[in-house]
Amino acid sequence: MKEQFLKFVSELMNANPELTEKLMNDDVKAYLDMLNDKADEKPILTENGKVLLRYLQENKDIRTWKAKDVADGLGVSSRGISGAFRKLVADGFCEKLGQNPAVYCLTDKGTNFEIIDEE
Repeated sequence: MKEQFLKFVSELMNANPELTEKLMNDDVKAYLDMLNDKADEKPILTENGKVLLRYLQENKDIRTWKAKDVADGLGVSSRGISGAFRKLVADGFCEKLGQNPAVYCLTDKGTNFEIIDEE
C-alpha cells in the first residue's frame, strides 16, 4: 500500500512540477525521503512468522513447542513451521531450548509483540 501511495504522489508531482516546486518545503521533502527510504525495507515478520507467532501467543498456556505439534495444530507442514521458528529465533521472538526434537518457547519479545496485519 505504501508503494502505491508513493507512486501516486510521485505522479502528481511530475504532472505539475511548478506547483510541486512552489509547495515543496524542507519538511515535506524530508518526510518523502524518509518514506522512500523505508519503502524497500523488509517486514519484521514473514507471513508464516505472523501465523506462527499469533498461534503461540493465542496458546500461551503451553510453555514449550515442537514444530510438529504446531504444524498439526495449524494444519500445515512441519518443515514450513521449522523454518518460521528458525527466523523467529534469529529475530528474538522465540528461544530454542533443545534438540532432537527441537523445542521452542516464546521470549518476552514474542509474547508482547503486537502483530499488525497490513492490507
